[in-house]
Amino acid sequence: MAKDDQENAKLCDGCTLCCEHVALEIDVPEDLKDYEEIVWYVLHKDVSVFIDDEGCWYIQFEGKCTQLDNGKCNLYNKRPYLCRDYNQDDCVKYGEGEPHVWKFDNREQFLEYVKKKKPQIWRKLK
Repeated sequence: MAKDDQENAKLCDGCTLCCEHVALEIDVPEDLKDYEEIVWYVLHKDVSVFIDDEGCWYIQFEGKCTQLDNGKCNLYNKRPYLCRDYNQDDCVKYGEGEPHVWKFDNREQFLEYVKKKKPQIWRKLK
C-alpha cells in the first residue's frame, strides 16, 4: 500500500460519508427547461441537487455502497478508480469549507432559491 493510500485509510477508518451517495456534476441551468429539469430531479426520493463553493452544480443520489461492511470497504485494495482517487480535500469531514453552498432536497427549497436568484424563471415555474 502506498504512503498516501495508508494515510487515506487511517483518515477514512470508520467513516463512510463518501460511500453513502453518488454525486455527478451537471450543467449550470440557463433556461426554463434546465430549471424544470432540476425540479424534476428533486421530486424524486433520495435525490438532491447542490451547488458547491466553486459554483459547480451536482445531482446527488443517496445510496450506500454495497461493499460497505461495518464501516469498512470489502474492496479497499481493489476498489474502483473513483474511490482510490478520492481526496480528503473534497471530503465532507476533512475538507475545507462547506460542501454545499446551496442544497435542494425538494421542490420547495429549489423554488425558494430560484425566487431569490432568478425571479423571471421563478414566475414561470411556480
